[in-house]
Amino acid sequence: MQKKIIIDTNWWVAFILSKKTTGFPEFFSFTQIDIVFSADLLNEISNTLNYARSIKRVNEYNYNVFLSFVKNSAIVIESKSSITICRDPKDNFLLALAKDAGADYLITRDDDLLSLNQFENTSIVTLQQFIDILNQSAI
Repeated sequence: MQKKIIIDTNWWVAFILSKKTTGFPEFFSFTQIDIVFSADLLNEISNTLNYARSIKRVNEYNYNVFLSFVKNSAIVIESKSSITICRDPKDNFLLALAKDAGADYLITRDDDLLSLNQFENTSIVTLQQFIDILNQSAI
């Protein structure tokens, strides 16, 4: 069964700024997993990276891997829902994306999101928790 996941800005930015060029986690290539973005998520990543670029911290290799992934493998949807339940209002767009995409998982390091544990049908987990779920199941 196809699983849809959303990965929060903080993970993408950490990957792009990393001095390591190890590539994406293995599950990115699993055919039964779709990684979903919205324009809001792509804009937040871009805005964060624009600041990082000004202080020259972007790993250009990782940035190009990210761009290629978005262009060739990611699913970009239009998110229209309006959600207002997160204690940090700036994170509500991710919950709206989760709802509109019918996401199974939202991967994040953000405590404001993690404290929710679940939003509708979306489990909110850390990357390590998601990898543990993958290792325990046949996703």
